[in-house]
Amino acid sequence: MINMTTLSTKLLIADALVELCETDKLNKISVSDIIEMTGKNRKTFYYHFEDKESLIIWKFRYDLGQELLALFPADVLIYEDPIDKNNEDYKDFPYYITQKSGVRSLDHSAFFDAYARVLHRHRAFYSQAFLETGPHSLRDYLYNLYLPALKKDIHLVLANRYLPEENINFLAEFYTCAFIYYFIRRYDQPNSNQIRSNAGPFANIIHSSMESEIKEAQLRRNL
Repeated sequence: MINMTTLSTKLLIADALVELCETDKLNKISVSDIIEMTGKNRKTFYYHFEDKESLIIWKFRYDLGQELLALFPADVLIYEDPIDKNNEDYKDFPYYITQKSGVRSLDHSAFFDAYARVLHRHRAFYSQAFLETGPHSLRDYLYNLYLPALKKDIHLVLANRYLPEENINFLAEFYTCAFIYYFIRRYDQPNSNQIRSNAGPFANIIHSSMESEIKEAQLRRNL
């Protein structure tokens, strides 16, 4: 259960950072700048967030979680393992879906649209967040978050069919990078409009391509 007092304080701090990013560079904004805007003190900030990087990640997880909760039924939403204490800050925020469109097919186009809307809503903030490349950066966090999720998708598409583990790992890494870095690249283009505006019939390209490649691999194996 979400503690509403804690949540409201976290949102106040996160929204202050987002607002500051409208006029300042993210890498120049300090914790002191954030707490000055909120009227809180440094102790309050560090009670809720380890550092600015953890605040950025929390803001993303909150934004995406609210979007997914509003859009999808509860039975398709994916949460992290509640037993893992490392996920305590995010346990109430879904980060992914499992939307089947057949026995061995997944259609996550609506998820990617939701993901894009979240990023576009606070574009100045997220475009700067994606510029960070350290081990605690948002882009690094997203890679580690979605790599096992895409690997699970591959196993769902495979069903009872066999594919060597090294091939599964390759596909998971390939499609995770394609998914994450497509959006990062779009943010490198300041004149681009809606992030997914040109997806059209390719809206589910990650999972339709994944399914196609697995089928091709099975055909080659059976020849």
